Amino acid sequence: MSTLTPRGPVWVAVRQHRPALWTALLLTVLSVGCVVAARVWVGSAGAVVSCGKGCTNGTTASGWFRWAENYVGGAAVLLPLVVVAFTAGPLVARELESGMYRLAWTQSVSPARWLTVRLAGAAAIATAGAVLLAATLRWSRSYSQDDEFLSMARSWSGREVYPALGVTVVGYVLLAVAVGALAAVLLRRTLLAMAAGLAATGGVSLFFAWVRPYLWPVVKAEGGAGANPFTASPDPWIVREGVVLADGSQMTYQQCLDMGFSKSPCDPDTTTAVGHFYEYHPESHFWPLQLVETGIVLALAAACVFAAFKVLGRRHG
Repeated sequence: MSTLTPRGPVWVAVRQHRPALWTALLLTVLSVGCVVAARVWVGSAGAVVSCGKGCTNGTTASGWFRWAENYVGGAAVLLPLVVVAFTAGPLVARELESGMYRLAWTQSVSPARWLTVRLAGAAAIATAGAVLLAATLRWSRSYSQDDEFLSMARSWSGREVYPALGVTVVGYVLLAVAVGALAAVLLRRTLLAMAAGLAATGGVSLFFAWVRPYLWPVVKAEGGAGANPFTASPDPWIVREGVVLADGSQMTYQQCLDMGFSKSPCDPDTTTAVGHFYEYHPESHFWPLQLVETGIVLALAAACVFAAFKVLGRRHG
């Protein structure tokens, strides 16, 4: 019996949340299955069909493929919000609110171990789901990006896919687990903890979506047509662009629109602009940007976990 003791709290946690685990598994399998089936279908049916001389239409298979790819990308991006809601609410706060934790703590399970089991389990399952969805999306895009019709201008820098194309999504699900735990031990109320966790995780995601272009130095180009970033990278992420004036100063296109495009130096008929400038990230910046953002997010997650255990120890140590 002693050999089974370390697994006792884990088994109890799994038994308590079996419906949620089965639901998560079912949704993950369905998500991956939709993409795999859509890719097989479009591979056999083709992406376009001729409708006459010089006319092509997308096939039903290509429409379903784009939907499945967008669905998986969106699911991976929204996964941290689901994780934080579950961790903050049913996994931790509900037991603190109802007093169920006392039963575990009277069975020679310390508060720290009780929380560790829950966080480790949630982190492992959430990470596995994030990795599977991200791998599925990358596998799908390795096929669709070779086809101009299937890619449909879905850039790697788009907010709806960027976190799910690399390791950033793993950082965010781990942050969600940490934030959910901290909100739960601080508030000890299921709905309040879920709301606070969702607000905090969503706020961090929106903040990084805003500052993401500035996490790595941009490439700057200035001059005539040869300075166009699309000549250096097939899919650049343009951060700033505009015109260069005769005195060497720069004006972005947004500034031109604000002052009235026809009256601004951006108007092709004007003579005050002597060239164009671009600040952009080529595709080669994808992994540096991902790693920097993931590192910061993981540091935040570690701080939240430390704070959660400190709060729990102070109240129940």
